[in-house]
Amino acid sequence: MSRGKRTEVSAAQKTQIVLSLLAGELTPAQAARRYGVSTRTVLNWRQRFVQAGQSGLVALPPGPGKAQGSPTERRLRLETEQLKLALAEATVQLRIWQKGAELVDRVPSKTSRP
Repeated sequence: MSRGKRTEVSAAQKTQIVLSLLAGELTPAQAARRYGVSTRTVLNWRQRFVQAGQSGLVALPPGPGKAQGSPTERRLRLETEQLKLALAEATVQLRIWQKGAELVDRVPSKTSRP
């Protein structure tokens, strides 16, 4: 196999590959040839999947913290980020409602006469 351009394989494809391996439908070498990756890469996917399930196959964001922490710690960091985003969205919505409440007296109602 050449060591040229790397093939990008999505998390969903990795999951299907690993499930096929675990079911005995494919060997690691067959999967590697089919998807244009090394056998070692396929074996790493299988190992990560067995250790952490599908969440272990999702690409982590690049950076120094990429490989740090257990799967539980990474999951909790992700959940924290999602909660921060939800709080930010709720804060913006609250400010919009508050501003609207300040201006409600300035808007004529449909039943008022000019």
